[in-house]
Amino acid sequence: MIKIFVTGGVGSGKSTLISFLNNHGAATVEADEVGHKNLFDPQVKAELAAAFGNDIFDESGEVIRSALAAKAFASTQATELLDSITLKYVYQRSLEEIEELGKTHEVVVLEMAILDGRDDFYKNADLVIAVTTSPEVRVRRLMESRGFTEEDARNRLARQAPESQRLSIADVVFTNNGTIEEFSEQIDQWWEAFAREHHLSSSATN
Repeated sequence: MIKIFVTGGVGSGKSTLISFLNNHGAATVEADEVGHKNLFDPQVKAELAAAFGNDIFDESGEVIRSALAAKAFASTQATELLDSITLKYVYQRSLEEIEELGKTHEVVVLEMAILDGRDDFYKNADLVIAVTTSPEVRVRRLMESRGFTEEDARNRLARQAPESQRLSIADVVFTNNGTIEEFSEQIDQWWEAFAREHHLSSSATN
């Protein structure tokens, strides 16, 4: 099994890359989805309750994500507290899903926007790919695809890790400032060489 970790800021084009790899036979794991599933774990809920209070839960005892977000993103300190609770579980269970998928796939890809060199988790990958895009292009994409105002889009980008941190841990960097066709061609050329180098079977290259 070849483990590929993909990182990039919001609006960079990670989803396009992930879709391409999936279409070529790679199995994919999304760290965001892993994190959402972890919110149903009793141990995670207990730690969140201790940190943020019981009013982040609904009547059935499940996490109200909007209520948690309101508290967790109210300050840098609160966000760091959330990360200190949740990241270890995201890391652990992402690796568990990768190992399981590796039993039936030659290539398994983890999409993780928070992979930014804050720790050495990226060393679990055989290859780290970063998708980078200029701030102006990302702002435009957020406004067009998600309905953000320009102010909201710029505030969202300002809260993310510096692009240099992601690039510093990447083995491969895709620059996605043009059209989706140009980006797809860039990915296609890389994949052809990658698949040939690693002798991937036809099921992983079609």
